[in-house]
Amino acid sequence: MLRLIAPLLVLAPVVLNAQLISPPVEAGESFVQKVGMYMSIEDSGSSDQVWDFSALVPMQTISYAIEDGPSSSLGKSFPNATHEFDDGSQQLYYSFDEGFTYHGGTAGALVVIYSDPAVSFPYPFAPGEVWEDTYACEYGAGGITVYRTGSVETECVSSGTLTLPGGQVHEDVYHVQSTEILLDSTFLGTYEITAVSDFYLSSDYSFALMGSLQVSTYDVPVGGTPVSNSSEYTIWIDSYVLGVEDAEPLASWAMMPNPASDKVTLVRPYDVSREIIEVVAMEGTIALRSRFTMGQQALILDVSGLPDGVYVVRSSESKEAQRLVITH
Repeated sequence: MLRLIAPLLVLAPVVLNAQLISPPVEAGESFVQKVGMYMSIEDSGSSDQVWDFSALVPMQTISYAIEDGPSSSLGKSFPNATHEFDDGSQQLYYSFDEGFTYHGGTAGALVVIYSDPAVSFPYPFAPGEVWEDTYACEYGAGGITVYRTGSVETECVSSGTLTLPGGQVHEDVYHVQSTEILLDSTFLGTYEITAVSDFYLSSDYSFALMGSLQVSTYDVPVGGTPVSNSSEYTIWIDSYVLGVEDAEPLASWAMMPNPASDKVTLVRPYDVSREIIEVVAMEGTIALRSRFTMGQQALILDVSGLPDGVYVVRSSESKEAQRLVITH
């Protein structure tokens, strides 16, 4: 059965005066998320917790580009979403007004639109408070109608200091615990997902700094043998890029295709000078460098060796830049 499951708190709200409020998320921002082994730390519920995840080692990288929801390609299908999150393979739609809300998303030809969106917590949301919500939708997958229902329970437990993998320390961090149960039903059977999560939020960022997740699935086909699986992992933010000015597509040169998997062609007018082109990863490192010669109109970049993710392609001369998604 095809299904689209969004990370419950891919983006989490900021904290101000000991409460979560609507975050200042801007189109054009982007961030890189790392995935590693599961790690959980005990919490006594006090306001002086110390959480140290510095020993974790990343095993996977996911890059997200944040775009304006209404102006995105499927913005009309998600009229109440304020932002789109794109990792190159799927697009997730969120809003940040009266609550942190997931409206659905897309993965390839699959489009899931929540008729009753999932609200992870309302704004404001302070330590000691508990929130519950239900959600629902109906979508088609491979010619089959899927009926989805779900529930989420969230509690803001405590506050303290968080050390991320690599040693970066964040103070005034809030610990939020969440349990989400999702059920997809068709005439072929049911598929249930239960996610028990611990998230760590900071007032300095508009997304979860870290999350430890335990996910179990229970697949029950009609007339078949039920199958259950479980997994656990930790996610954390590795880097973040603010603003849109350094990553807006500009008219003086074009880039295609985008997303790309093998080669990217840059096209510009003939009457221009030499120009160095750099492909920059979200953490700021230069992944690839090439050069336009005098009067050269087209430049082909071989990106087949670069990892999947979001990059910025920039010109050393004009300072213009465009965002590039690489997916193999």
